[in-house]
Amino acid sequence: MTYIIRHYFLRLLTLVILSLNPVLLFSEFCGLNTQENLMRDLVIVNYWNQRGKERLPVMYNNLLQGGYINMPSARMGTEGELGAGYTYVHPYSLYNLRCQLIDRLEVSFNYRVFLGVDDPILTPYGFGDFSDKGANVKFSLFSAEDSQYRLPGVSIGFEDVMGTRAFKSQYIVFSQVFLNYNMELSLGYGMHRIRGFFGGLAWMPFRKFENKYVRNFSIVLEYDATPYWDHHIEKHPDGRESNCRWNYGLKYRIWDSVDLSLSYVRGNSVAFSASSYFNFGATEGIIPKIDDPLPYRAPVNTQSIGYLRPEDVFVQDLNFTLANQGFSLLEAWLSNECDRKTIRMTIVNGVYREERNVRDRLNPILASLIPDDIDQVIITMDTGEFPIQEYRFDMEYVRAYRSQEIGKYELNVLTPLHEISYPNPYESKLLYKKDRDLWNIEILPKTNILFGSAKGKFKYALGLSCNLNGFIYDDVFYSCSFGYFLLSNLYDINDMDRLNPSQLINVRTDIINYYKQKSITIDQAYVQKTTNMGRGWYTSSAIGLFEPEYGGAAGAILYYPVNSSWAIGVEGAILKKRNLEGVGFTNKIRKLEGFKPTYQRFLGKQWFVNIYYDWECAGLDFKISAGKFLADDYGVRYEVSRYYPSGFRLTFWYTHTNAHDIINGHRYQDKGIGFSMPLDIFYTKSSRSRWGYGMSAWLRDIGVKAFTGPELYLLINEQRQ
Repeated sequence: MTYIIRHYFLRLLTLVILSLNPVLLFSEFCGLNTQENLMRDLVIVNYWNQRGKERLPVMYNNLLQGGYINMPSARMGTEGELGAGYTYVHPYSLYNLRCQLIDRLEVSFNYRVFLGVDDPILTPYGFGDFSDKGANVKFSLFSAEDSQYRLPGVSIGFEDVMGTRAFKSQYIVFSQVFLNYNMELSLGYGMHRIRGFFGGLAWMPFRKFENKYVRNFSIVLEYDATPYWDHHIEKHPDGRESNCRWNYGLKYRIWDSVDLSLSYVRGNSVAFSASSYFNFGATEGIIPKIDDPLPYRAPVNTQSIGYLRPEDVFVQDLNFTLANQGFSLLEAWLSNECDRKTIRMTIVNGVYREERNVRDRLNPILASLIPDDIDQVIITMDTGEFPIQEYRFDMEYVRAYRSQEIGKYELNVLTPLHEISYPNPYESKLLYKKDRDLWNIEILPKTNILFGSAKGKFKYALGLSCNLNGFIYDDVFYSCSFGYFLLSNLYDINDMDRLNPSQLINVRTDIINYYKQKSITIDQAYVQKTTNMGRGWYTSSAIGLFEPEYGGAAGAILYYPVNSSWAIGVEGAILKKRNLEGVGFTNKIRKLEGFKPTYQRFLGKQWFVNIYYDWECAGLDFKISAGKFLADDYGVRYEVSRYYPSGFRLTFWYTHTNAHDIINGHRYQDKGIGFSMPLDIFYTKSSRSRWGYGMSAWLRDIGVKAFTGPELYLLINEQRQ
């Protein structure tokens, strides 16, 4: 009966679709279609489903924004995309970055080099041609995809919103996609650099060809509204000649990830760009997770603990299975709590990034191995340093799951997260205990990258870091990190800004001297004790060398209950500045009076009150830190992080303090961007290992906070994602 209903529903849907084609509709009513044509009907339905999802590729302009050549369009990439590229358009070279934060917000960054124009101050020192940095944002008010291309998309954009704003512009643009003609058309209006009406057209004449090597060609044409002859708008003297407002060119996309563009602009110049992009936000990995074990299925042994299944045999079954699934069993207890026979376990998840994956692995293990006479299983999850939460499985529900009376979603609802509890040692029997690892060794890349030094636009130091970490007395964590730079061009950099020397005490701007070491460095050497106090309260204390520049003592308290989106905490540290070499400290710190160095006694203090909010449905994490920064400045630091299903995290921060730091005649407040990405994107198996990097807009002393150990909130939040 179900088959007949489904069949006739599809027939009715097919008739509606075929109503657009009189010949096929006539054949339906004449009885020319019979039962054997059901597959043809399904193919037709699938065809229209695919048409509904069809999307015309997005083109990107010379600034790596959705657009054509120099002009923007209303279109943008998919959420989570990151792109990088290079553009040569006389008389500039541009290095570009692009990030699609959400479906309706595109952010791009440009580093523009003025070819043939010396920097009046820095060029004699080796800086090269004059350069400028900029950032652009574009908001989509309505996407063309929202209406299946029936209506035009609408976006507003702001170019060069940071820095000198020498190339600033604001615009609104409408883009209509004509999918049947493989074409898009845009019309917009702008102010400042983009002045007046502008437009663009992109056409992919071969998009429906079967030959994959020709169908990704695009022809682009645009009307450029930039008044190049105006020296207030066009800053480069060689760029003020324009013979034609119409620009045209060719674009070609390779492997759906590399864009090449060749165009003719201003009626007198050839422009070229090359860029690449990848969706780090949505990817499930560049390489399939072929080495991940399948969820546990067999053997099934639910024999009660006793003569036929001794306690040590049960623990061995459990320990081996958990290890095979990526977990480490630290403790196992057998108790009788409230007249319910209970097994307690403490395990470490060292593999899976998402909490739902942890449940998907644990559910079949418990259903297959827990004895029939057990009423309850309590599993405490440990970060590897301290316990954070627990699952309480009622075995009645687990056995219903095993017999397929309920599914995993129902079981997950019936076993919510709880705050941790501890076994009563007088009523519980310890079945198994494993000490935490005494030592582990990790080899990681060591990178330091600087832009805009007087000695060159791009400076780097690349090397390796050998990390030794583990536990003393089973609950005191230690970390030692030794580094060595294999390749570096930082040695000729001065530790003072030649244009805008910082007039605050130099708590960070002199870190260049620590990066210039040619021997093996001790970057970290500290011990840390973290405790879960229960009911959502956590404490942490640490002492030692926290980073290449500072060491001392630090402490933190955090309130972060289970199933809460909010957290609040306080932290503080007393720090001393390290010597350039070895493990010793200095009591002095430099302070510039103009360009003249002076020295004063220094004992660093920092403290903060932190508020966190995890807006899970939007994938946004917020943090506000108010307190005292290292250079004796007081203020607030705001952080917004966007995290994606893949585990990729992008963070923006802005700090406002009472310090008066002047750059190019304007008061500067620290701001920057950072990222963190899971390394299992490149692995054939799941892993919780991550790598990240962050950078401020300027290397300054305002709003500086020294590293004092892993942040409590992040350690816990990563386990609850």
